[in-house]
Amino acid sequence: MNRKLATVAALAAVAILVGACGGGASPSAGKPKLTFVAQIDNPSQGFSWKMYQKNAEKYGFEVSVCDNKNDVQQQTTCINDAVAAGAKAIAINPKDEMGYVPATKAAMEKGVVVCLSMVPPAADAIDGSTCSVSVDDILGGQTAAEAIMAFFPDGATGVEIGGQGGHVAANNRHEGFSKGIEGKNIEVLDYQNPTAWDTAEAQAIAEDMITKYGDQIQFVFCHWDNGATGVINALKAVNEPWAEDVLIIGVDGNKVGFQQVESWKNYISIAQNAETITSKVMEQSMLWIKKDPAAVKANIIPFDIINKETIGNFTAPEW
Repeated sequence: MNRKLATVAALAAVAILVGACGGGASPSAGKPKLTFVAQIDNPSQGFSWKMYQKNAEKYGFEVSVCDNKNDVQQQTTCINDAVAAGAKAIAINPKDEMGYVPATKAAMEKGVVVCLSMVPPAADAIDGSTCSVSVDDILGGQTAAEAIMAFFPDGATGVEIGGQGGHVAANNRHEGFSKGIEGKNIEVLDYQNPTAWDTAEAQAIAEDMITKYGDQIQFVFCHWDNGATGVINALKAVNEPWAEDVLIIGVDGNKVGFQQVESWKNYISIAQNAETITSKVMEQSMLWIKKDPAAVKANIIPFDIINKETIGNFTAPEW
């Protein structure tokens, strides 16, 4: 009998210990899960993931990440895995305009909120997401056009190096830029897209354009600041006065963009705030989960313009 009592007491002690060490509620227990799907080696998306982690508690989420590895099939796997894992929301910066839509529509049919992060939906993909939070990349392209026209009131010739081929942000920036210079005395000699948001690819494109057009290049509109680093490298290698005077316009407003505003003679960065965007994604996702009438489908965050005159008004971001 004493042996039985000892056994019962031991089991009770074990139960108490388990309850204290692991069986209790975790700090995130009960919170809805949000999975962020993006290409994480893209600096803007790597920083975005940090911001989702930083502010998740504020917006009431448990967050996780799935790297799409710049691959549509992997992106679909990420979305399906998030649904299977019980995610209530998916924040996604998609690889392209349409590749994600079948998987996100299936997720939405199961009650999952899908919010695009840093990009709006393409016209044919409106029903592929619950909401979106982004800058207006068409306006970003138009802003680049306006800056070039202001810098060259008598007209100029130059080139455009787009973002990742097929990416909605790249398509919209090009559309806005093309509309902005339409009918004006600004001539684009060449326009090319890399296969990824890759600095080395941007540099290779810039080198080819310099070889072909030389000092006819008075401006370069590059769709992202890190890509513009490759443009600067290509222009420095020319080692001629005309190359040092080229106006370069990049998009993102990241740390590199700030540095290039300061170091390159004529540089403008059209800036988007990743922390503001990711916070708004979580705010809106929670509103949609709760079916709150305050939820908004399309959310636009304004651009900031960083140049030598305005740079002192802003704090350089981490990414």
